[in-house]
Amino acid sequence: MCAELIKDEVAALGKRGISLELIVATNQWYVLASGLVAPVPPWNQKSYDILVAIPLAYDAAGLDSFYLALPHAFNGGEHPRVKGDIVNVMNRQWRLASWHYPDGKPWRRGLDDLATHLAHCQGFFLNRGAVNAM
Repeated sequence: MCAELIKDEVAALGKRGISLELIVATNQWYVLASGLVAPVPPWNQKSYDILVAIPLAYDAAGLDSFYLALPHAFNGGEHPRVKGDIVNVMNRQWRLASWHYPDGKPWRRGLDDLATHLAHCQGFFLNRGAVNAM
């Protein structure tokens, strides 16, 4: 069962006009965020969809990383941080991006939430906000 907290956060962000959908696939809950803006170039599209895996113990367990919809291209090839596992969700393939919080600035329960995590994920496309940025 998915935590009521994430359901409330998805609903609140939806009221602010952010395109989100809460879905479950193979007993894993995800938030689908549509249309994260990316600069062209180096990306081959102006926007991307991502999936954020929601831990069963959310928000005691924080959010980390995301899955990027396939296909995509960065500088005409693969992004060096998008080489993780591939999952099939909603008849699409998604690849795990290695995009973690900076050392000394982890997920903070009570301060961070889905909105702050999505802002962190947006930073991936803008090449900022994590220790593993290019």
